[in-house]
Amino acid sequence: MQWDMVQAISNVAATITGTLALVYLAIQVRRNTRATNSQTYQFATQALGEMAAIVGETKEKSRIFVDGMSVPDKLSKEEYLQFAYLGISLFRRYENVYFQYQSGMIDDDFWFGHRHNLLWFFHRPGTQIWWRERRLGFSKSFREFLESTSANEVQSTDIRQV
Repeated sequence: MQWDMVQAISNVAATITGTLALVYLAIQVRRNTRATNSQTYQFATQALGEMAAIVGETKEKSRIFVDGMSVPDKLSKEEYLQFAYLGISLFRRYENVYFQYQSGMIDDDFWFGHRHNLLWFFHRPGTQIWWRERRLGFSKSFREFLESTSANEVQSTDIRQV
């Protein structure tokens, strides 16, 4: 009879220990997920901020970017090439944000603000010309997402007649 009692007590202790271990692991996973999401948010924000800094670095670079988005015919061949590289850099960064959103690493609140900016850039007349030349350099899902949207989805924002 004594051994039955010892066995019952050890079964209860093992169950309690196992439950506590599972609760501890759940808490750690939750903390790790929050930390990972926070880090993803930080990297995405930093990457897009750096892009804005690159474009705004000089008046000339800003002019090339603005003219390239609106009327690329104003640009010389060399300037258009610079606009194309700025576009690749910008859209690579947005492609990463899109991927992180699709992967669940970025929440709706973060995505929807950046989605609006992305679509605003995408639906500029000059960007559309550039996109037709460069679209195959981006992932299929990103291309399909962008190409399934319309300019009507984006509120018009007049940045000095862009």
